[in-house]
Amino acid sequence: MAEIKATPESYRTSLLSPIILSESQHVQISFEGKQVDNHADTNRNIKGKLIIRKKAKSDSFTDQDKFSKKDVRIHDLVEIDLDTSETYELGKGLYNYFRLFSGKLTNPYAEVTYVEKDEQADRLKALLENNEGLLSVLEQIDTHTLNTALNISNLKRIQDTMQKNLTNDQEAAFWQPFFEANAWILSQLFHAPVMFFKGKRYVGGKGLDNHGGQLTDFIYKNDMTDNVALIEIKSPVKQIFDKTYRQTFRFSTELTGCISQLLLQKDELNKGYSDLLRNTDEYFRVNNISCVLLYGTVNNLSKAEKDAFENFRNELRSIHIIGFDELLARVTNLLALFENQPDTPELK
Repeated sequence: MAEIKATPESYRTSLLSPIILSESQHVQISFEGKQVDNHADTNRNIKGKLIIRKKAKSDSFTDQDKFSKKDVRIHDLVEIDLDTSETYELGKGLYNYFRLFSGKLTNPYAEVTYVEKDEQADRLKALLENNEGLLSVLEQIDTHTLNTALNISNLKRIQDTMQKNLTNDQEAAFWQPFFEANAWILSQLFHAPVMFFKGKRYVGGKGLDNHGGQLTDFIYKNDMTDNVALIEIKSPVKQIFDKTYRQTFRFSTELTGCISQLLLQKDELNKGYSDLLRNTDEYFRVNNISCVLLYGTVNNLSKAEKDAFENFRNELRSIHIIGFDELLARVTNLLALFENQPDTPELK
């Protein structure tokens, strides 16, 4: 764990950041530790519990029904198998627990966060404090090569994360935070230079009772014209079609609902532009707003389905539907450019 938090539970106990042993769409196995004031032996001051949570694909992990040691009856046997990766994560996590808290009493007054020490960061800090040493190091660095290497590393990380999560259906829990942390990826969806403007932004539509307001996932702004675009994020596993319809296919209710939602957001942003502009620090325009829907995957469609999908989305005037795998392909192409062209400029 790069970061461990100790959160006071009482004057003598603190809850510790859980050790996640493994997690999939349906099962999460973790160890939830607790620091206790054990005055008899301060080195033995960590206790905890092994937690196994299961859920359906569309649910979140909850603690509705619990089974603990007191529920084990005479002659019962409770066996929990841990694979090699889970055992490794448990051992590493417990080592960090005892390395930080062994022999120490709890802090009952405030949450304490422990961050893993970065030896390279400490060395860089020392260099920054030593101007002569820093100058000597900088003279040996090819900054262009360094910029390119950093860009390639970042792109590979993003490419790998997207590739591994093409079956991940968690819109709010995974995809929206992922794109907030890597907002520049979505700029690849536009032909003009754009910048990340706002995430989860109110675009209007509230009544006098303060209800019914429209929120969009992301707003981007054209660097040259100040015109904004709306982006709605779903997940890669959303279905594009429901079933066949005569010689073609019927689009899913969720897809058509997302399109209607974006059109409503666009309409509300146009209607409320004056009020929003007056209450926003940054200047923007709303000329024929472009809307992007990141939804589903395209490559797993049949040839006939791809034809129907292309015919449909190309007829939409202001809604651009992009598959997650299509965005991943743009990241892959961008990575190829960086790796094959030594004169590629720095990515902002």
